[in-house]
Amino acid sequence: MTLVFGGQRRVVNLEEICRSGAWLDSDEPVPAGVWVEMRTEGMRFQGTVTEVEEHDLGWRIQLEFSPLTPWSVENFRPQHLLDPSALEG
Repeated sequence: MTLVFGGQRRVVNLEEICRSGAWLDSDEPVPAGVWVEMRTEGMRFQGTVTEVEEHDLGWRIQLEFSPLTPWSVENFRPQHLLDPSALEG
């Protein structure tokens, strides 16, 4: 995935996604509070970076999607999507 903000681009890994946002891993930080566009497979999600934390392998970025670009599995299904409800039972 690509995260675009302020004329910059970062290649990021999608770790989690839900209707209202996503959690991404990156080799470089992204400023908290910045407006971004997350691009992948012809889809674009816009939102605000709400949290950035450094960890052993880089940076964890929390993104809150704009209400105009919510995620749904019908619109974009990550290749490694795991539905937690499928584990119950």
